Amino acid sequence: MQEKYLERRSCNLFYRLWPGAGARQLLVLCHGFSSNGTRWREFAQSTPLLEDCQILAPDLRGHGRSIYRGRLRSEDWVEDLAALLDTEGFDRAIIGGHCLGANLALRFANTYPNRTQGLILVEPMFPEALSGPLGKLHRVRVLLPLLALIVRGFNRVGVYRRRVPEVNLTELDRQFRAVMAESGSRDAVRKRYGSPRHDMLHMTTSAYLQALHEVVRPLPDPSPVQAPALSLLSRGALFGDPEITRECLSRIPDIQIEELDALHWIPTEAHEQMGQLLEAWSRRLIQAPRPDTIAP
Repeated sequence: MQEKYLERRSCNLFYRLWPGAGARQLLVLCHGFSSNGTRWREFAQSTPLLEDCQILAPDLRGHGRSIYRGRLRSEDWVEDLAALLDTEGFDRAIIGGHCLGANLALRFANTYPNRTQGLILVEPMFPEALSGPLGKLHRVRVLLPLLALIVRGFNRVGVYRRRVPEVNLTELDRQFRAVMAESGSRDAVRKRYGSPRHDMLHMTTSAYLQALHEVVRPLPDPSPVQAPALSLLSRGALFGDPEITRECLSRIPDIQIEELDALHWIPTEAHEQMGQLLEAWSRRLIQAPRPDTIAP
């Protein structure tokens, strides 16, 4: 694994790259809200996909080691991903992600259809499907950028936390799997990973508020997406209605949808099954000839 930085637009973007066997295809895996690239490290370190492709896992602007206190929107993340592809010399990639990362992958496909080889959407968050606290937040989402603007004002005059500790989700996931195996319950996972108090410890306040706004912000129509897609949904429906989510996803012409036994954090709760599905689907796509290389 290589750890790298890319200086771009007032942010030192951090990302991890697994070169694997040096294959010239790329799988990009984006983490979810208030998370970081360590969410995908366990998968990337062990997957046989490294025989066929390289894997890149960024800390999105405002998350993890990519500390950022400026204005933040999904469009910034999309352009950051495009810049990372350029930096590593890839004209296109399979773009995937969990939660917010899945939403970002969908936005990337709408913005850069020719650079999107495929989509992996793990628990995407369509606003029309949101329920519970996120459903309520969606109705007052306009307040979040306003609060972030106030916080950024304080930041500009030097009022901000000097240290934002990184959380190692690889180790945390393993710990909570052990807890789930022992207790037979997912309550501990829900309380830890669904806690705003814990989340805000590992992000700047302005980035937290703006990223939360992007979670509940309307998504573009998925109908124009032509890339093959795989989506993994949680049966637990902690933050959204899986039936409405499935209906939204069905607008993508070429999509495979699977439901897993999880509340929301599929990489934590259903790690092995998720890995098997991602590997089987990705390998078929990676090994298929590119349309522009098929002889007439």
